[in-house]
Amino acid sequence: MQNKKYKDLEVYFDLMLSNGASSLYRIVEEMEILNSYTLGEKFSADELAAKHQFKLLPTKVLLDTLMTLGLVEKAGDSYVISNVMNLLKGNYQNLSSEYWAHLPTLLKSGTPFKRMDTVENSEKEYQVQVKSLEWMMTPCAELTVELISKLHSETNIKEGAINVLDVGAGSGVWGFNFLYANPKATCTLADWPAVLVVAKETSKRNKIDSRVSYIEGNFHQSNFGEPRFDYATLGNVTHIQTPEENHRIFKKIYDALLPGGRLIILDAYGKVEEGALARSLYQMGLTIRTVQGKVYQPSELQPWLSEVGFKTFEFHSLDVVPYSMGMLIAKK
Repeated sequence: MQNKKYKDLEVYFDLMLSNGASSLYRIVEEMEILNSYTLGEKFSADELAAKHQFKLLPTKVLLDTLMTLGLVEKAGDSYVISNVMNLLKGNYQNLSSEYWAHLPTLLKSGTPFKRMDTVENSEKEYQVQVKSLEWMMTPCAELTVELISKLHSETNIKEGAINVLDVGAGSGVWGFNFLYANPKATCTLADWPAVLVVAKETSKRNKIDSRVSYIEGNFHQSNFGEPRFDYATLGNVTHIQTPEENHRIFKKIYDALLPGGRLIILDAYGKVEEGALARSLYQMGLTIRTVQGKVYQPSELQPWLSEVGFKTFEFHSLDVVPYSMGMLIAKK
């Protein structure tokens, strides 16, 4: 916004448009207007109106608005649902509305909606979320490998026989992207058994399973073995750990890295301006769904990393959707 005197008006329109878009999506979901269509199946405004006994004019306007939102696409004279609608059929279908509905209770009682950062709930909760997080974080994971390849060309991460440790791996999205970029790379994923089910399915589907191994269980208690890894990743993990837990996991990873190895910590602490709202809402959502979840800034993590032995550090924002992520790289 170039003219600051219109800032109030800009804020108003941002709120109004955000509310309109989410309300429209929610009504479409509640009325199950598009639920019967599969990805790629064509339908016309007339057919949709007839199916639901809608009036034709508002049906056409609705479809055009949904097309603007990216929820449907034009296919000649017909429409098809977009891949976004296909993805939103999972556990993020309601856009996390139940979390936000809990906010009044949180404010009054301090009781979070869920306790996803506790050991007794961690495996169950992340088992549900891990599939959605896979497609959400893919652009960031791809860019991470690209940036490291340019920044650290001496490590030859796209051609050398590198070995990667992915801690709190979830879907494997962080570690697997090293393998997609490099046919000689291998990867070890550490996480709860139930959470790693998605990663195992993905590795088999993408024919990289022969280069993937697993350390199943609570990664705080797992043994990563002797120094054998060139890189380690911690993606969206530090924000659900206490300072003491982060310190301990940094030490375990340090001990498992080869001399000169690097730990990549990825979290919602990027500096891209477009991601400001996403970062703020993420922290609010984290407060709603955890006991003491916090996005630790690189300046908070670096002293703990130094204490366990890491020597040099660099930080880079990931200028890709959702524009909220950044990566802190610590070198052994």
